[in-house]
Amino acid sequence: MTELSQLIETEIKKQFKSTRKFAEEIGVAQTTVVSAIKSGLKGTAYETVLKMCEKLGIELINYHSHIVMTDDVLNLINMYNSLDEKGAHAVMAFASMEFNRSKGNDDYIERAISKSNEIAQKKSAETLFGTTSEPVIVG
Repeated sequence: MTELSQLIETEIKKQFKSTRKFAEEIGVAQTTVVSAIKSGLKGTAYETVLKMCEKLGIELINYHSHIVMTDDVLNLINMYNSLDEKGAHAVMAFASMEFNRSKGNDDYIERAISKSNEIAQKKSAETLFGTTSEPVIVG
């Protein structure tokens, strides 16, 4: 659960006492509200999150980081939220590599190759021995 989804859940309990009443008030299915909270808002449409936050008096602005919410950024967020776990992992790995490259961290390629080799070795071991492992995030 994310910090925002926890805040939404807390405010729903305070202001509406139940997700059913809250969902009726904003015109969204109760299952959508419950699913959004449980999934940490992953996969929830931005418009739905915005509607929930507006009704609860929650501002979606983080004054500690300087994010410009352009249409491109909103589209990227919506696309990311619709990815499965493997896709989200791939996007985060690529974003981490690009962030390091743009900041002048010269070892980003070496670290990416090293992580890629680690993943390949784990996959090889899983195939041979039938074990599972957690995904590795590059960065």
